[in-house]
Amino acid sequence: MKQRRPTYDPNRPVIVIDIGNTTTDIATWHENRIKTPVSITTDDMAAFDEAFTAHVSAMPKHHVAAVIIASVVPQELDRINAHVEKKLDRNTLVVGDTIPLPIEVGVADARAIGVDRVCAAAAAYDKLQTGCIVVDFGSAVTVDLVDEEGTLTGGAIFPGLRMQLRALREYTTVLPEVEPGIPDTPLGRNTTEAMQTGVCRGVVGAVRALVEAYATQLNRWPHVLATGGDLALVSPLCDFVDTQVQYLVLRGVGVAYTKHLTTMGI
Repeated sequence: MKQRRPTYDPNRPVIVIDIGNTTTDIATWHENRIKTPVSITTDDMAAFDEAFTAHVSAMPKHHVAAVIIASVVPQELDRINAHVEKKLDRNTLVVGDTIPLPIEVGVADARAIGVDRVCAAAAAYDKLQTGCIVVDFGSAVTVDLVDEEGTLTGGAIFPGLRMQLRALREYTTVLPEVEPGIPDTPLGRNTTEAMQTGVCRGVVGAVRALVEAYATQLNRWPHVLATGGDLALVSPLCDFVDTQVQYLVLRGVGVAYTKHLTTMGI
């Protein structure tokens, strides 16, 4: 069976999907806004099918103009892509593959940088229209710099909260399994608190140091925008963050689609 190509119509809503290491986000993109976002565990195909079907059913006459996907998990991209294409009998659009990256990337190998970071940077610049620092408190923490011209110039990646706590558990003999948390004092009064305060405050401290380093390089303090699944937990410590945005990568997927339509003259 030959698959149908997406119908490009800037006035119709589309479905956008962000496949991350831990969670997959799905939403409707319409009029430059994210609507009805849903987060599910990435490897839970039953939950994905339920969420995707609900979004399809909400479309006018159940007709999906296009489905746009960004992913940092190749095997999950293949699985979800195949599932969507079979369900709708049409080709999807994949950011960085069948449609271009939504922002200029000023590094040696633009295709090697994670598409999630690129989409987040594109969404941040689209929102602010100025140079900025984009922080994503996800499975891994990323701190990226977008210049005044809207180019992602590079950044930093390091383990997120759960990854660090898991490493402490797996690479030591007696340290326990601990969930992220911020005790009411930075002085850990027991092992659990010591691990929590060390990791959570350590992550925020590392982000702060990177923001200061970027500001020194720029000779000014840039706007700092933050997102990610662990942002709500650490935000009380992040007095250097100017703007918090949920589903920033997902918004970037929508921006990628909108820019793709523009380049096609639609």
